[in-house]
Amino acid sequence: MTPSDHTAARHPGIQGKALAILYLIAAAAPLLAAWAAGIEPESRWSELGAGVAMISGAMFFLQFWSSGRSKTLSGRVGIDRTMGFHRVAAVAALLFAIVHPLLPLVPRFIEQPQGALFLLSEMLVRPRLLSGVLSLAGLVVLVGFALLRTGRGVRYEFWRTTHGPLAIVVAGLILHHALTNGDYSSAPLPEAVWLLLGGGALLTLFSAYVVRPWRMWRQEWVVESVEPTADHVWQIILRTPQRRAFRFRSGQFLWLTIAPNSPPFHDHPFSIASSPQMLPKLRLIIREAGDCTNAFGAIEPGRRVAIDGPHGGFILPSGGVHVVMIAGGVGVAPLVGMLEEAADNGDARAFRLLYAGRTPNALAGLQLIENLSQRLNLRVVKVVDASAAPPAFEQGPISRRHIEDILSGVPPKETFFLVCGPAAMMEIATDALLGVGVPAERILYERFDYGAGRGALDKRRRNQALEIIAAVLAVAVIFALR
Repeated sequence: MTPSDHTAARHPGIQGKALAILYLIAAAAPLLAAWAAGIEPESRWSELGAGVAMISGAMFFLQFWSSGRSKTLSGRVGIDRTMGFHRVAAVAALLFAIVHPLLPLVPRFIEQPQGALFLLSEMLVRPRLLSGVLSLAGLVVLVGFALLRTGRGVRYEFWRTTHGPLAIVVAGLILHHALTNGDYSSAPLPEAVWLLLGGGALLTLFSAYVVRPWRMWRQEWVVESVEPTADHVWQIILRTPQRRAFRFRSGQFLWLTIAPNSPPFHDHPFSIASSPQMLPKLRLIIREAGDCTNAFGAIEPGRRVAIDGPHGGFILPSGGVHVVMIAGGVGVAPLVGMLEEAADNGDARAFRLLYAGRTPNALAGLQLIENLSQRLNLRVVKVVDASAAPPAFEQGPISRRHIEDILSGVPPKETFFLVCGPAAMMEIATDALLGVGVPAERILYERFDYGAGRGALDKRRRNQALEIIAAVLAVAVIFALR
């Protein structure tokens, strides 16, 4: 059984290739409807501008779906992949929106650049196009702020509070512009497609802002205990009186909101670091990383919390003879849960864990891991950046040498490799695994920093997203050449 087969067997949702096809159809739907309307096309450059405008608007409405935590969409491919695609598609939609008013003027720019600029400036101040101009400005702010916020010290809660409402305003402006401008806006079929896209976005908003928060608070989770497990790292135990209220696989994650704050503007994603057999309790291992996490150590037992989950496809595969895990910092949290689940299920496979941190005191959950090594065939190698004290610790930072050592005697084609940790460490680890001949389909990883990733596997994911965007753009070109 391959990792994808394993995930598909346990997660609801649509397969990756089917998702790509559905996205292509949905993004191209306005063009297909305009084509079917039978309206005589204008010049090819004008038609290309109209086509690019339509796919930009459709892609924006689809952004509400790719960010909506839908298990139907992300259950098999992983929410990190759908959110990574969300970022790529946002930039593409913005670029298409910027380019679309320029395309009809391309022949004029070639013949008389100054005249083309005058026509463009005149077009941008027409009252009839006001909603289009405002939607473009809003899209620039929306995408730009999302891309720059992590490096500018913007609080996560502030971004969450502003991102959604601004997206709603931009969506309304785009819908108005699509229905009131252009040769195809008054045709019944294109109009119906735009209303359908807008209605779909509205449905996701209702789910995110009404249904999901209501469900989150219904489950009656509370904090049972908060204990330090490493420097600036806390082990938090949650408890609910409803044992069957939550079903998950170790390695998955949840969004957590701590009272008196309310979802969806104050929920943060955290991996589950416990086995399903621990229910009705859940264990989380959380590092202080700014925003609300700096106050987690002061949370008193009995505090009400709300959770949304489980999410993610990062789970322990079945099959194979060996399982190699590579963790950095609190990236060990989902792996601890997987090891505990394996121990509870009597898993007889050979496990190896390469665990890296800055200092010995930065390694979280060591006592848990030590206890699990008594119940599993588990070998643990600890790597620290500080001066190491062998044989308890090896000298870091983690490198290809450490990867090669942990793989000694392990047959790559009979082994699953699970990687979780900071972005740079994950890139080093996954590239090293590929470099020693590990098949890409045997490497499983999931990240919360959706825009990060310079490793070969990250680039492969990004290229797959770009291929989908290129296919959508190709439909616009065909539309213009019809």
